[in-house]
Amino acid sequence: MKIIDANDMKSVFRPAFGALLLCLTATPAFAADPDDATLKTLEHAWITATTHTDRVALDKLLDDSFVETAPNGMRRSKSDLLLASPPPPGSTQTLIDMDVRVNGDTAIVTGTNQFKRDATAQPVNYSFTDVFVRKPEGWRVMSAQMVRR
Repeated sequence: MKIIDANDMKSVFRPAFGALLLCLTATPAFAADPDDATLKTLEHAWITATTHTDRVALDKLLDDSFVETAPNGMRRSKSDLLLASPPPPGSTQTLIDMDVRVNGDTAIVTGTNQFKRDATAQPVNYSFTDVFVRKPEGWRVMSAQMVRR
């Protein structure tokens, strides 16, 4: 039976420690993609533009081929959305649990939109799936679908 001395221990631990240090300092494979932050920002900009009936901002966010499927099954085009009535005064929308997946020039954002008709109302949750396409001028929303949960 061999007894391990201090020199043997050092020869075992030095490479192991070096490998551990390398793992801790290397850039993680799951580091946030800059597109992730951009797409989440665009989702919030969309809510803000809708809340304030900012048709100029909506026109820039929505692709010309945009189609939305509402929870009631109704489909709307970009022009329909640009002409839509504003949400009820005092209503709020809060986006939570957003997940972004990017594949080349296409991105899918999923999450929950908590809608409150007014300050005293109980929130209603809608699951959403939005499809973005990267154009020379930036990301544009191509498709949106919401389902009441």
